[in-house]
Amino acid sequence: MHKRALLLAAAVLTGVAAAQDLAISKIANNTSDFAYYGQSGGIAAYSMGTTSCNVGNQIVAWGNSQGPPPVITQEFFKIQDGRIEQLGYSWMKEGFCAVNENSCGSCQSTPCNTLGIGCADTYGSGLNDGAFGVARWKVDPVTGSWPSSWGAGPTGPSAIRGRLQMPVSELAQQGAKYFAQSIYICEHDQLAGNGRNNVSYIEARWNSGSLGSLTTTGPITMFEPAIFAWKDEHPDVMIEEIVITDEGGPGVHGWMFVASRASLQPNGKYRYDYAVQNLNSKDGVQAFSVPADCSPSNMFFRDVDHHSGSPWANTDWSLNQGNGFLEWHGETFSQNANANAIRWGTMFTFSFEADAQPGVGTSSLTLFESGGTKNATVFVPSSDCCSGGDIATYCSSNMNSASIIGAQLGATGSTNAADNNLTLNATDLPLDKFCYMIMSQSQGFVGNFGGSQGNLCLGAPFYRFSSNVMVTTGGQISFSPDFNNLPQNQTFLPGSTWNFQLWFRDNNPGPTSNTTTGVAITFCQ
Repeated sequence: MHKRALLLAAAVLTGVAAAQDLAISKIANNTSDFAYYGQSGGIAAYSMGTTSCNVGNQIVAWGNSQGPPPVITQEFFKIQDGRIEQLGYSWMKEGFCAVNENSCGSCQSTPCNTLGIGCADTYGSGLNDGAFGVARWKVDPVTGSWPSSWGAGPTGPSAIRGRLQMPVSELAQQGAKYFAQSIYICEHDQLAGNGRNNVSYIEARWNSGSLGSLTTTGPITMFEPAIFAWKDEHPDVMIEEIVITDEGGPGVHGWMFVASRASLQPNGKYRYDYAVQNLNSKDGVQAFSVPADCSPSNMFFRDVDHHSGSPWANTDWSLNQGNGFLEWHGETFSQNANANAIRWGTMFTFSFEADAQPGVGTSSLTLFESGGTKNATVFVPSSDCCSGGDIATYCSSNMNSASIIGAQLGATGSTNAADNNLTLNATDLPLDKFCYMIMSQSQGFVGNFGGSQGNLCLGAPFYRFSSNVMVTTGGQISFSPDFNNLPQNQTFLPGSTWNFQLWFRDNNPGPTSNTTTGVAITFCQ
């Protein structure tokens, strides 16, 4: 749990928060209060229980002359392959009759049209069923104000309408982590200036891969949106909070979050990932841009689909590239008031790859309704740009005493020669045998060369790392060449390609030698 969340959780227990202030102390009862309704058209539908807590020093209106009760949202996120994405959301639950439970402090109980100081109120997954929910586009998320009438309910297939909808193909995946989030929007609380902390998240998982067996795991993180789960899993994530000051009036702000991460990929490039989460700003975001003057490639965009009769569009954002920037954008407010913007309660994810190692720069958010801009500090490709780097395997290897498929060679690290960061990894090797790495700027093929049982995949001349004789351990070995101390004073120049193989001793069945496959490294320029 975040240090900030721990400090604020302590505030709950001591009752030091000011004015009307709601928080979410439980999601799915912090155990297994998820309801699964089946699927339709490849979309699965859920709902989850939530418990709110009055951590302030004033009672909170729950449907009386002081203000309407809160509306309750449900969202779901996935972290996989180092990136966070939002999978779906529900229509809102309209609160009613706070039961003033004693589960989050010393409850000063009040009638059910208010939530007393230190008191809690729970809605189970059945009561939070979005099939009977109300429309997100009807509420002002900054002020918490409601329309005079909610209008029509959700539409669509009965199994999924209005509910927390997510693509079946992305659920219960191996290697993925999932997080459930809820937001409470309450006019009494929002106008008191305490809307920032009305959100919590918790990790969730499917037992045995069954879509109907969703449960939570670990503690809840209170007072923070799910974008912080990305930093929980990857501490190198950078997050900046964006405040839309006085968006709902003096002291009543909107909040957004911009997070970024730069990670080295197996192909030797760096991947730059960004997530923009709008907690409660009605203004929203129409465009997102980042500096990318280093031949960016493999661009990625992920939004979250609106559903069940929402008028908000689902048109994917377009991408403009030029003048050293990448800009993803949707229609402007003047073009389409219902365009696909980063609306409140949603997150969009963006990424690309570049050869340049990470630096720090400034991203820009173009606000949807107002047209204003907000900036955030993010990871971007450094000014030391280069392009054209690549890591590729080639050639074949022959069977050895440990592996019928032959020994394999791969590489990880940066293709920027200035980084001096490359590791060659060989697998499927015999145990405890002497070996050394060889390299050449050309490729070739000589089968069973020099009486060995291996294929020489390098052309002449080739160079041996003779000062780095190694012994295979556990059937594998890793070797990181020092770019400043290469054989025979060779140099890895930008734009050059070098080819590598591992040559190793073997007994198959008598004394012999063998080789791995080859790997070609092209250094960016």
